[in-house]
Amino acid sequence: MYANGFFEQQRRSPTSLALVVTLHAAAFGALILYGTTTFNPPERDGIKIIDIPRPTPPPPPPPPPRPDTPQPQHESRLDTVPQTPLVPIGPTVTGPPQPPQPPVGPISQGPVQLADATPVLPPPVRRAAEVDPNFRDALQPPYPRNQERLQRGGRVLVRITIGTNGRVIAIQQLSATNDEFWQATERQARNRWRFRPATVDGRPVESTMTMTVTFRIPDA
Repeated sequence: MYANGFFEQQRRSPTSLALVVTLHAAAFGALILYGTTTFNPPERDGIKIIDIPRPTPPPPPPPPPRPDTPQPQHESRLDTVPQTPLVPIGPTVTGPPQPPQPPVGPISQGPVQLADATPVLPPPVRRAAEVDPNFRDALQPPYPRNQERLQRGGRVLVRITIGTNGRVIAIQQLSATNDEFWQATERQARNRWRFRPATVDGRPVESTMTMTVTFRIPDA
């Protein structure tokens, strides 16, 4: 049973077992020495090895400005300060004193009159009243019968007021030969007389007029 087992192999090769153990111990020791020991290379012929770090490259230059972007222009200007003229202190004599000059013109002592700025309007256009041609034959009043029978003539002077409608609105006796001639004239003027009224700038207005009425006996 033990002829082909493990213990039989140990009896046959004890040297191999020792060699295997020795190799494992050597490998383990080398591993420990490699992790804790720092290797410094020896200097050769006075040359010292220095670890020089790699230089940092410079930053890239900024991009050039675009041609369509206007660049600010700086203007340098020196503002000049005006010099203030020196004012002399005290009287300055430049020559002999001059006599006083007379005034240029007379000085008015009266009140100052301002020009009237109101525009001057043209005078109104006035037109006097006149007898209406259609009623001209109605001016003569009827002859008073009593005065006609006595063959007497007469005359009446009156002042009448003509309204805007051309009719007589008032009558005043200025003179008369007798009352019969006056009464005949008054009745005729109020009932039959017609006029074209007076106007001012084409607008009818009231006006007065003096009229003379003559009574005459026709020759036989």
